[in-house]
Amino acid sequence: MRVLLVHHGRLPSPGEPVTGGALRAAAHLEALRGAGHEVHCLSRAQDLPGGFASPVDLARRAQALRPDRVVAVQLEDAPALAAAGAPLLVDLYAPRLLEAPFEGLIRVEATRALQALSRADAFLVSNPRQRAAWYGVLALAGFDLRQDPTRLVPLAAPKGPARTAPARPRLVAGGVAWPWQEPEPVLSQVATLLGELGGELILCGGAPGEGPGPRPGDPPALQRRGWLGYDESLALYAACTLALDWHQPHPERRLALGFRHMDHLGCGLPILTAPDSALTDLLGGAGWAREEGAVVPFLRELLSQPEAIRAASEAALQIAADHRPAAISGPLLSWIEAPFRAPRTKGPLSEAAELAARGAGAEARAEAAEAARARAEAEVEHKRQEVARLVGQNQDLLDHIGRLGRALDEVAGFKREAIAVLGGGQDRAARSLIESERERALLLADAAKKTAELQAMDELRARLEHDVENLRHEVARLRQRGPFSRI
Repeated sequence: MRVLLVHHGRLPSPGEPVTGGALRAAAHLEALRGAGHEVHCLSRAQDLPGGFASPVDLARRAQALRPDRVVAVQLEDAPALAAAGAPLLVDLYAPRLLEAPFEGLIRVEATRALQALSRADAFLVSNPRQRAAWYGVLALAGFDLRQDPTRLVPLAAPKGPARTAPARPRLVAGGVAWPWQEPEPVLSQVATLLGELGGELILCGGAPGEGPGPRPGDPPALQRRGWLGYDESLALYAACTLALDWHQPHPERRLALGFRHMDHLGCGLPILTAPDSALTDLLGGAGWAREEGAVVPFLRELLSQPEAIRAASEAALQIAADHRPAAISGPLLSWIEAPFRAPRTKGPLSEAAELAARGAGAEARAEAAEAARARAEAEVEHKRQEVARLVGQNQDLLDHIGRLGRALDEVAGFKREAIAVLGGGQDRAARSLIESERERALLLADAAKKTAELQAMDELRARLEHDVENLRHEVARLRQRGPFSRI
């Protein structure tokens, strides 16, 4: 068969924390593939890249795959998966209707539950107490309980690492810190005891997103490790003395069997729990149940009896071996081979659930429209402010352009004046040049005349000098002859 398995959370991987829903899906996956079925897993986009982003997206993907069977680990996905047209099995492993009031989600969860129940063909439950709690809800959804619409598939236990008992007492506790559990008073008392005995109490998990580190008032023996990877958690469990799973009395705890309980058993770790826990139906010799006032005295005595702890550890390993996926998944595999649709009529709350769902959808759309309107108004206001700013900028530019225009007019006037001044100066310069040329010509003519006169005078001077020289020679000759000589 081609089976579509839809879940929330990342499937177990080394170094990564894991959710209960993902562990449940991993057990179904192992059993289905072990039986030879073709299994396609699909989770949310917030869990893994490529996951479905919305119910509409989930419905589209389911239809495109064309599966023979569909298994929904989270009941709220059932309405979208019904669109695939294949027989639909919904897992009711968690008592969500008992958890929701403490999270302020009872209206939402009740609507989701009734919608999911009206879409599914059959259901899985994880323990008999939980099945009994769902019977009333199934009846309100219109199922005829004379033919049981549920199939019991217990939570699976892993095969943990080899157990190594610590030399000193080491207890482990933890899981998600739901507001109705209130384990802190007992944890503090146990940690104080372990401090006296040289041991330690390791607290894993905590509130979603909570990190490691002590809180004010913690006893020194209490260690808060925060959220660990799944493989790291199993290694820690295998190295502890026993697990403490204690809580205040509460309806949810009376019905819920935790995935960490199965992890403890898979690591051979005995469990001390509260008397009203659903875990007491399973434990047998693998653990103990005590009231709050008896926890510390009982532990003080138990920790001095290593043989009793060893026997409980062996019983835990045997329970885990009986809860491997292949051993517990017969009802799931039978439905895959021969699916049935439980008989039902229109339940007394089905129509109310549909109306509530439509109302919730309308409310969500109204909220989305209001949010869109608020975003649009904010955008319009932003644009209005932007336009006002641009108008101001344009006005500044226009003023600047006006100033530039006036400056250009002034420059143009100056240029015209300068051209006029330069034009008049040019005329005067031209006339002055003509006059200068004329004066130069006169001067040149006068100079030429003076030069000619100088030349004439030079020639006259030369003749005179020649005549004077001749006279000198004549006088000299006459002197040589004497006064009475003849000429």
